[in-house]
Amino acid sequence: MSETKRKQRKKNADKVRWLDQGWQPVFIGFCPSQKAWDREMKRLGITPPEPYPTTAGRMTTFDYKGSKTVCLVTIQDGCEKEHSLSEIIGLIVHEAMHVWQRILLDIGEHDGASMELEAYAMQQIVMMLMNAFEETRGLPKA
Repeated sequence: MSETKRKQRKKNADKVRWLDQGWQPVFIGFCPSQKAWDREMKRLGITPPEPYPTTAGRMTTFDYKGSKTVCLVTIQDGCEKEHSLSEIIGLIVHEAMHVWQRILLDIGEHDGASMELEAYAMQQIVMMLMNAFEETRGLPKA
């Protein structure tokens, strides 16, 4: 990896990467580091700040200004050094499913969405989270 790309990733690791909302009524962010988490807690006005998740992966929700839901996905700092690509993809898919479940809750789809809508939504959420992970942390070798 080039030095320029390495520096860009380090810079990106300090900020939450917000995903394209599309039609979804929630804000979805990938939080690549504890520093980014701490910044976002301050920016969102979460007091007391929610502690940085210590599990391998987590989707945490917050209310933003009392009307919008924020879903922050975290994958533990340094996991790309300890876990294979397939394990990281599995974590991201797992957390993306929690995002999707929250979207369904927010739009009042208590009986679930059609299978095709769910498949497309999951594909989109997973791809955006994978891109955010890669842009901020890189990917381990397969």
